[in-house]
Amino acid sequence: MGISIPEELSVFGVTSKDFADKKSYLSKSVKDEVDENDVIWELYKDLAKKALNFEILQMIYWNMAVFKDKLGQDSFEYQQKSHQSRLLNLKQQGKTKVRINASGCSASCRKMHNLVLPLSKALKNLPVPNPKCESTLNSSKTWCTSIYIVAKNSSVDSINLPPAVSNLPKLPNLEDNFEGNRKDSSLFSDGKFFGKTIENLEEWILPLLTFILGISLFYFSPILSAILVVWSIPFFPPVMMRIRGIFPFFKKKWERLLILGVGLLITILVFFLSLLPEFKINAFRQKSVLPSYQILLIKDQSNTTRSRLNVSIFAPHASNSKERAQVAMKAAREIHDTQIFDDTNNKKYDYVFVALVASEFFLRQDYVLAEAEYAPDGRGFKGALGFGDDKWKWNVRSSNLPINPNDSSSLQKVKGTLETFLKK
Repeated sequence: MGISIPEELSVFGVTSKDFADKKSYLSKSVKDEVDENDVIWELYKDLAKKALNFEILQMIYWNMAVFKDKLGQDSFEYQQKSHQSRLLNLKQQGKTKVRINASGCSASCRKMHNLVLPLSKALKNLPVPNPKCESTLNSSKTWCTSIYIVAKNSSVDSINLPPAVSNLPKLPNLEDNFEGNRKDSSLFSDGKFFGKTIENLEEWILPLLTFILGISLFYFSPILSAILVVWSIPFFPPVMMRIRGIFPFFKKKWERLLILGVGLLITILVFFLSLLPEFKINAFRQKSVLPSYQILLIKDQSNTTRSRLNVSIFAPHASNSKERAQVAMKAAREIHDTQIFDDTNNKKYDYVFVALVASEFFLRQDYVLAEAEYAPDGRGFKGALGFGDDKWKWNVRSSNLPINPNDSSSLQKVKGTLETFLKK
């Protein structure tokens, strides 16, 4: 069975075999059993010697500093080396000035916040990390979180710059070795690096699928779409590497994927639950044959903010509240789907109101057996001007009263008998 190595090492391509080989090599030179922490440290040192560029070297030194701090040892030298590597990487990119960002660090560091200095001066004096910093991480030892960020060439150099720190580590001098490291490195060869990338592909797949699913849901539910997109971003490996030091429960890969998966499943569940009423309506429509209806009147009632259509229908064979509501909804949907356009404005209606009247000879609003309001965009009658309960896709009311369409006294009894059938 393979040895479980720290994820901080595995991301650089170190395998269980590399760990076993290094432990075997160290064991030959000592009589006692080699401590695993000593093996890990030697592997880090190998990585630093065989780094391909200063950007990689910065990450290696930073992880070495974190490792020492976890062991309760002074990690300041490796914090310095990490910042030196960052500055050298910026220098290779042609940057000339840097700014100190110490907003989240200790009080003594915040005195240097926003100071601008030439990159060459930063390399010479290395004020960050600050040896007087009071911040800590895993142990009681100094852990400075101040960083260098790129400043514009037009930025004015600060006048009162911090003095050079003592005991400055030797600058990493790897420019001449990078090409050789690229060819000879056993721990950091391109083949192994990309092989490890493929091995850890599952760390990319789930966040990427969550992101794509969020984008695809935008048409159906903008809110759930935004939730999924935002939820996926912290789980992409480059972002996760930055935040997992803040949240300890993010450090293990499978715990991260589990948390992401739970959030994804909850969002999908909420989405399907929101569709359940529509499924029920469709199922009822498929299982039953609704009575036919006759269109009696169509009237445009649009305004400048919303196009609206009022329709009166007659369905004498709809005998109960469910059938009447379903017939009215069917009419609203079919009238909208057949794209009835206003001849003058040539527009499709945002809102359709269907009234199922009790008699084809009396179109009074009082003699109504069902009303179905249909707003396909989910914005109700008022559209963008609506608030809260004003926004819905369906607002349906119906009456269960038996009537005789030819009897005026029977029609009189319909008044006030409409009850809510569906609102969503």
